[in-house]
Amino acid sequence: MGTTQHHNLKIERYNGNLTLVSDIAQLIERNYSELFHSVIVHGSVATNEVIAYSDFDGLLIVKDRFVASKKLERFKIESMKLILKFDPLQHHGWFQIKESQLLDYPEYYLPTTILENSKALFPISKDIELKIEIKQKPDYKIGLNNMVNQLENKIATKWRPKSIFELKSLLSQIMLVPCLYYSAKNNEGIFKRESFDAVKGVFTPDEWMVMETASQIRNDWNPHFNSFQRKLLELPNRLIRKVVLKFMPINIPKKHLELVNDNFYNSLLLLLKKIKTDI
Repeated sequence: MGTTQHHNLKIERYNGNLTLVSDIAQLIERNYSELFHSVIVHGSVATNEVIAYSDFDGLLIVKDRFVASKKLERFKIESMKLILKFDPLQHHGWFQIKESQLLDYPEYYLPTTILENSKALFPISKDIELKIEIKQKPDYKIGLNNMVNQLENKIATKWRPKSIFELKSLLSQIMLVPCLYYSAKNNEGIFKRESFDAVKGVFTPDEWMVMETASQIRNDWNPHFNSFQRKLLELPNRLIRKVVLKFMPINIPKKHLELVNDNFYNSLLLLLKKIKTDI
């Protein structure tokens, strides 16, 4: 075990105009304020860079005594109703830690670099200060190796996305690779937005082409739901969402299918091979 790292992070209050954030903050203030030390938004929502592709990234810092509570589960259900209206294709829930984990912070789970670019959702209209202690040196290679294995398995089995939900999940995995690769190679976290420029020069154009294509699709994202599909996907019920996504899938636009071709997967394979030789 190495020397404990101490961080005092000032998280400024959220000052954007996204209705979702204010709705969640008001939900907490009305019914759930006792549960949380604080609640933080990160990613594009925090930096006011929301586009059509954006999902919602939020961290719950839960008071220890409420971690296994039914009230916390009710909050997650109610808040997911709001989140799924913002992005019916949301493929993950809240990030969560216990308040006591601030004194033994899981750096591998959500690097402090990400928190430095985050905003405070709760308490409302208040900057917060997080006093964090990192006692265990994080092994950044674990997350990278897991992601590489998942993507290699998709290539080996010739898996292909059959719906816009599956495409978004795949692209999100791929676009997380530069961040994971940087962290594994440099033994420190990095904000995802900055990771592309930080590692691009390591790769050849053929290896990096998959990232360029994924970014192109991200910037041209405009899924088309019918009203019935959207209504069902906004329900925070895993079974209903699973049934809808399997039996009423939202089709992938032709312009995206044409880009996610054999060259795309060949480039991804080259990228993964390069990473495995480096790490």
